[in-house]
Amino acid sequence: PAFVLKLWNMVNDPKNSAHINWMPDGLSFQVVGREQFEKTVLPKYFKHSNFSSFVRQLNMYGWHKVQDVTAGAMQSGEETWQFKS
Repeated sequence: PAFVLKLWNMVNDPKNSAHINWMPDGLSFQVVGREQFEKTVLPKYFKHSNFSSFVRQLNMYGWHKVQDVTAGAMQSGEETWQFKS
């Protein structure tokens, strides 16, 4: 499917590594800084820059958000979303 190919290219492109990259286990990936990801990465691969639509597509293909174990703790920096199939 086109979405899966675009996702693969997106995660593996070194130019996108500041916003989307594989986790060390190689089984999941993370999106760092949702706003910048929407502005700079999504439009290169899709006709939209809607993060919610991207997440819905991920869910449709079996990728789901990993619950953040640090949720509720005070964190500095940008929001990180991790997805695993």
